[in-house]
Amino acid sequence: SLPALQSGFSFHLSLAQHDTIYIIGGYSMANNTRPPHFYRIKIDLPLGSPAVSCCILLGGISVSSAIMTQTKEQEFVIVGGYQSDNQKRMVCNTVNLGNNNIEIVEREAPEWTPDIKHC
Repeated sequence: SLPALQSGFSFHLSLAQHDTIYIIGGYSMANNTRPPHFYRIKIDLPLGSPAVSCCILLGGISVSSAIMTQTKEQEFVIVGGYQSDNQKRMVCNTVNLGNNNIEIVEREAPEWTPDIKHC
């Protein structure tokens, strides 16, 4: 069991690279929050039984219900979503995967249509 991933937490975006899974954003039902961190789950497959480790990383973003698409081999873009129950995310982010690391940076957002801005 991975205690960091329990307590009614739902996930919204994930990326996998080699033996590592990154989970970005999500929603905690216990706190009614979208914590601004992300998770790294590493799976080691030595001879015998596998080892799974999980750590919470700082520097993430508060997001749920966003869209993510791959733009390059190790680059992804996150568009839209929600920061809270009634606050839309009107920003976009680039996610860069490196060797054993992940970087999330803000990028220029598209020109949002009025129906997206005000719904």
